[in-house]
Amino acid sequence: MDSAATIAVPARVGLSFTGRVWTMLFARIGLAIAFQAVATLVALALGSADPLRAAADWWLGWFALANVATLALLRLSLHREGARLRDLYRTSLGEVKRDAGWLVAALLVSGPLGYLPNVLLGQALWGSAQVGADLSFRPLPLAGAVAILAVFPLVQGAAELPTYFGYVMPRLERLYGWRLRALLVAAVVLSLQHVFLPFLLDARFIVWRALMFLPFACWIGFILFKRPRLLPIMAVMHGLIDASLPVVVLAASL
Repeated sequence: MDSAATIAVPARVGLSFTGRVWTMLFARIGLAIAFQAVATLVALALGSADPLRAAADWWLGWFALANVATLALLRLSLHREGARLRDLYRTSLGEVKRDAGWLVAALLVSGPLGYLPNVLLGQALWGSAQVGADLSFRPLPLAGAVAILAVFPLVQGAAELPTYFGYVMPRLERLYGWRLRALLVAAVVLSLQHVFLPFLLDARFIVWRALMFLPFACWIGFILFKRPRLLPIMAVMHGLIDASLPVVVLAASL
Protein backbone atom coordinates (compact mmCIF):
# COMPACT_ATOMS: atom_id res chain seq x y z
CA MET A 1 0.00 0.00 0.00
CA ASP A 2 1.66 3.20 -1.16
CA SER A 3 0.18 5.71 1.21
CA ALA A 4 -1.87 6.12 4.33
CA ALA A 5 -3.42 9.14 2.63
CA THR A 6 -5.05 7.04 -0.09
CA ILE A 7 -5.62 3.80 1.81
CA ALA A 8 -9.36 4.25 2.23
CA VAL A 9 -10.37 5.28 -1.31
CA PRO A 10 -12.88 2.55 -2.24
CA ALA A 11 -13.02 0.90 -5.64
CA ARG A 12 -16.79 1.37 -5.88
CA VAL A 13 -18.50 4.72 -5.46
CA GLY A 14 -22.13 5.74 -5.22
CA LEU A 15 -24.38 8.54 -4.05
CA SER A 16 -23.54 8.02 -0.39
CA PHE A 17 -19.81 8.15 -1.13
CA THR A 18 -20.25 11.28 -3.26
CA GLY A 19 -22.27 12.92 -0.51
CA ARG A 20 -19.61 12.15 2.09
CA VAL A 21 -16.86 13.65 -0.04
CA TRP A 22 -18.69 16.92 -0.69
CA THR A 23 -19.86 17.09 2.90
CA MET A 24 -16.31 16.78 4.19
CA LEU A 25 -15.11 19.40 1.69
CA PHE A 26 -17.40 22.04 3.20
CA ALA A 27 -17.81 20.64 6.72
CA ARG A 28 -15.25 22.90 8.34
CA ILE A 29 -16.85 26.03 6.92
CA GLY A 30 -20.26 24.91 8.15
CA LEU A 31 -18.88 24.03 11.57
CA ALA A 32 -17.09 27.38 11.85
CA ILE A 33 -20.31 29.24 11.05
CA ALA A 34 -22.28 27.14 13.52
CA PHE A 35 -19.81 27.48 16.39
CA GLN A 36 -19.40 31.23 15.91
CA ALA A 37 -23.19 31.59 15.83
CA VAL A 38 -23.45 29.74 19.16
CA ALA A 39 -20.64 31.86 20.64
CA THR A 40 -22.40 35.01 19.42
CA LEU A 41 -25.65 33.96 21.09
CA VAL A 42 -23.76 33.25 24.33
CA ALA A 43 -22.11 36.68 24.17
CA LEU A 44 -25.49 38.29 23.53
CA ALA A 45 -27.01 36.46 26.51
CA LEU A 46 -24.14 37.68 28.68
CA GLY A 47 -24.92 41.28 27.74
CA SER A 48 -22.14 42.03 25.25
CA ALA A 49 -22.57 45.30 23.37
CA ASP A 50 -21.00 43.71 20.27
CA PRO A 51 -21.66 39.95 20.47
CA LEU A 52 -20.24 39.14 17.01
CA ARG A 53 -16.94 40.80 17.94
CA ALA A 54 -16.94 39.12 21.35
CA ALA A 55 -17.48 35.72 19.72
CA ALA A 56 -14.74 36.43 17.19
CA ASP A 57 -12.27 37.09 20.02
CA TRP A 58 -12.72 33.43 21.05
CA TRP A 59 -12.37 31.97 17.57
CA LEU A 60 -9.37 29.78 18.37
CA GLY A 61 -11.40 28.22 21.17
CA TRP A 62 -14.59 27.48 19.30
CA PHE A 63 -12.67 26.41 16.20
CA ALA A 64 -10.77 23.91 18.34
CA LEU A 65 -14.20 22.42 19.09
CA ALA A 66 -15.02 22.54 15.37
CA ASN A 67 -11.82 20.59 14.72
CA VAL A 68 -12.95 17.92 17.17
CA ALA A 69 -16.26 17.73 15.32
CA THR A 70 -14.35 17.52 12.02
CA LEU A 71 -12.39 14.55 13.33
CA ALA A 72 -15.61 12.86 14.41
CA LEU A 73 -17.10 13.32 10.93
CA LEU A 74 -13.87 12.15 9.31
CA ARG A 75 -13.82 9.05 11.51
CA LEU A 76 -17.44 8.28 10.61
CA SER A 77 -16.82 8.75 6.88
CA LEU A 78 -13.77 6.50 6.92
CA HIS A 79 -15.58 3.88 8.99
CA ARG A 80 -18.31 3.70 6.35
CA GLU A 81 -15.60 3.02 3.79
CA GLY A 82 -14.07 0.21 5.83
CA ALA A 83 -11.14 2.21 7.16
CA ARG A 84 -10.06 3.88 10.39
CA LEU A 85 -9.14 7.45 11.22
CA ARG A 86 -5.70 6.42 12.39
CA ASP A 87 -4.97 5.02 8.91
CA LEU A 88 -4.53 8.61 7.73
CA TYR A 89 -1.68 9.19 10.18
CA ARG A 90 0.32 6.05 9.52
CA THR A 91 3.84 6.44 8.20
CA SER A 92 7.30 4.95 8.60
CA LEU A 93 10.86 6.21 8.79
CA GLY A 94 11.63 4.51 5.48
CA GLU A 95 8.85 6.38 3.69
CA VAL A 96 10.00 9.69 5.13
CA LYS A 97 13.58 9.03 4.06
CA ARG A 98 12.49 8.23 0.49
CA ASP A 99 10.68 11.55 0.28
CA ALA A 100 13.18 13.64 2.24
CA GLY A 101 13.81 15.96 -0.71
CA TRP A 102 10.11 16.70 -1.09
CA LEU A 103 9.81 17.30 2.63
CA VAL A 104 12.71 19.76 2.63
CA ALA A 105 11.22 21.59 -0.37
CA ALA A 106 7.84 21.72 1.36
CA LEU A 107 9.31 23.27 4.48
CA LEU A 108 11.56 25.76 2.68
CA VAL A 109 8.81 27.11 0.45
CA SER A 110 5.99 26.96 3.01
CA GLY A 111 7.45 29.71 5.16
CA PRO A 112 7.53 32.45 2.50
CA LEU A 113 4.19 31.34 1.02
CA GLY A 114 2.54 31.40 4.42
CA TYR A 115 3.97 34.80 5.38
CA LEU A 116 4.33 37.01 2.30
CA PRO A 117 0.68 37.00 1.09
CA ASN A 118 -0.35 38.00 4.61
CA VAL A 119 1.97 41.00 4.55
CA LEU A 120 1.40 42.02 0.93
CA LEU A 121 -2.38 41.80 1.18
CA GLY A 122 -2.34 43.71 4.45
CA GLN A 123 -0.29 46.47 2.88
CA ALA A 124 -2.57 46.61 -0.17
CA LEU A 125 -5.81 46.64 1.84
CA TRP A 126 -4.92 48.75 4.89
CA GLY A 127 -1.44 50.09 4.33
CA SER A 128 -0.22 47.86 7.16
CA ALA A 129 -0.04 44.11 7.72
CA GLN A 130 -0.66 44.64 11.44
CA VAL A 131 -4.31 45.64 11.04
CA GLY A 132 -5.44 42.15 10.08
CA ALA A 133 -3.50 40.61 12.96
CA ASP A 134 -5.04 43.06 15.42
CA LEU A 135 -8.52 42.14 14.19
CA SER A 136 -7.76 38.42 14.42
CA PHE A 137 -5.98 38.08 17.76
CA ARG A 138 -7.27 39.89 20.83
CA PRO A 139 -6.72 39.44 24.57
CA LEU A 140 -8.70 36.79 26.44
CA PRO A 141 -8.95 35.80 30.10
CA LEU A 142 -5.63 34.15 30.91
CA ALA A 143 -7.12 30.75 31.76
CA GLY A 144 -8.90 30.66 28.41
CA ALA A 145 -5.77 31.62 26.49
CA VAL A 146 -3.76 28.88 28.23
CA ALA A 147 -6.44 26.26 27.55
CA ILE A 148 -6.55 27.20 23.87
CA LEU A 149 -2.76 26.94 23.62
CA ALA A 150 -2.90 23.44 25.09
CA VAL A 151 -5.60 22.15 22.76
CA PHE A 152 -5.73 24.10 19.50
CA PRO A 153 -2.44 23.02 17.85
CA LEU A 154 -3.18 19.32 18.45
CA VAL A 155 -6.66 19.24 16.94
CA GLN A 156 -5.83 21.71 14.17
CA GLY A 157 -2.88 19.65 13.00
CA ALA A 158 -4.88 16.44 13.17
CA ALA A 159 -7.90 17.79 11.28
CA GLU A 160 -7.08 20.35 8.58
CA LEU A 161 -4.64 18.81 6.09
CA PRO A 162 -5.99 15.26 6.57
CA THR A 163 -9.51 16.49 5.76
CA TYR A 164 -8.70 18.44 2.62
CA PHE A 165 -5.73 16.56 1.19
CA GLY A 166 -5.92 13.15 2.87
CA TYR A 167 -9.63 12.51 2.52
CA VAL A 168 -11.24 14.91 0.02
CA MET A 169 -8.56 15.37 -2.66
CA PRO A 170 -7.97 11.68 -3.56
CA ARG A 171 -11.71 11.03 -3.51
CA LEU A 172 -12.49 13.88 -5.89
CA GLU A 173 -9.89 12.33 -8.17
CA ARG A 174 -11.57 8.93 -7.80
CA LEU A 175 -15.06 10.33 -8.42
CA TYR A 176 -14.43 12.56 -11.41
CA GLY A 177 -11.01 11.62 -12.77
CA TRP A 178 -9.74 15.01 -11.60
CA ARG A 179 -6.09 15.42 -10.81
CA LEU A 180 -4.85 18.98 -10.48
CA ARG A 181 -8.47 20.11 -10.42
CA ALA A 182 -9.01 18.04 -7.28
CA LEU A 183 -5.98 19.71 -5.73
CA LEU A 184 -7.24 23.20 -6.65
CA VAL A 185 -10.77 22.59 -5.35
CA ALA A 186 -9.46 21.35 -2.00
CA ALA A 187 -6.92 24.19 -1.74
CA VAL A 188 -9.42 26.93 -2.63
CA VAL A 189 -11.96 25.71 -0.06
CA LEU A 190 -9.21 25.41 2.56
CA SER A 191 -8.28 29.03 1.85
CA LEU A 192 -11.89 30.27 1.85
CA GLN A 193 -12.63 28.66 5.20
CA HIS A 194 -10.49 31.40 6.79
CA VAL A 195 -13.19 33.96 5.94
CA PHE A 196 -15.07 32.39 8.85
CA LEU A 197 -12.07 32.24 11.21
CA PRO A 198 -13.43 34.51 12.50
CA PHE A 199 -16.20 36.07 10.43
CA LEU A 200 -16.35 39.85 10.78
CA LEU A 201 -18.53 42.34 8.92
CA ASP A 202 -15.53 44.03 7.32
CA ALA A 203 -15.05 43.73 3.54
CA ARG A 204 -11.28 44.19 3.63
CA PHE A 205 -10.89 41.65 6.40
CA ILE A 206 -12.97 39.15 4.42
CA VAL A 207 -10.79 39.61 1.32
CA TRP A 208 -7.62 39.34 3.42
CA ARG A 209 -8.74 36.13 5.10
CA ALA A 210 -10.00 34.59 1.83
CA LEU A 211 -6.75 35.06 -0.08
CA MET A 212 -3.92 35.14 2.44
CA PHE A 213 -3.47 31.35 2.60
CA LEU A 214 -4.32 30.44 -0.99
CA PRO A 215 -0.70 30.16 -2.24
CA PHE A 216 0.25 28.16 0.88
CA ALA A 217 -2.75 25.82 0.45
CA CYS A 218 -1.94 25.22 -3.22
CA TRP A 219 1.68 24.46 -2.40
CA ILE A 220 0.91 22.03 0.42
CA GLY A 221 -1.76 20.44 -1.75
CA PHE A 222 0.78 20.00 -4.55
CA ILE A 223 3.29 18.35 -2.21
CA LEU A 224 0.66 15.94 -0.91
CA PHE A 225 -0.66 15.34 -4.42
CA LYS A 226 2.82 14.23 -5.49
CA ARG A 227 3.81 12.52 -2.23
CA PRO A 228 0.65 11.66 -0.24
CA ARG A 229 2.59 9.51 2.24
CA LEU A 230 4.05 12.72 3.67
CA LEU A 231 0.63 13.64 5.06
CA PRO A 232 1.34 12.56 8.68
CA ILE A 233 4.58 14.56 8.78
CA MET A 234 3.00 17.60 7.17
CA ALA A 235 0.08 17.40 9.60
CA VAL A 236 2.48 17.49 12.55
CA MET A 237 4.41 20.40 11.05
CA HIS A 238 1.16 22.25 10.35
CA GLY A 239 0.10 21.83 13.96
CA LEU A 240 3.44 23.17 15.17
CA ILE A 241 3.22 26.18 12.85
CA ASP A 242 -0.33 26.95 13.96
CA ALA A 243 0.76 26.78 17.60
CA SER A 244 2.03 30.32 17.00
CA LEU A 245 -1.58 31.56 16.83
CA PRO A 246 -2.59 30.82 20.44
CA VAL A 247 0.87 31.99 21.52
CA VAL A 248 0.03 35.43 20.07
CA VAL A 249 -3.28 35.43 21.96
CA LEU A 250 -1.57 34.33 25.17
CA ALA A 251 1.03 37.08 24.85
CA ALA A 252 -1.73 39.65 24.35
CA SER A 253 -3.57 38.29 27.38
CA LEU A 254 -0.70 38.55 29.86
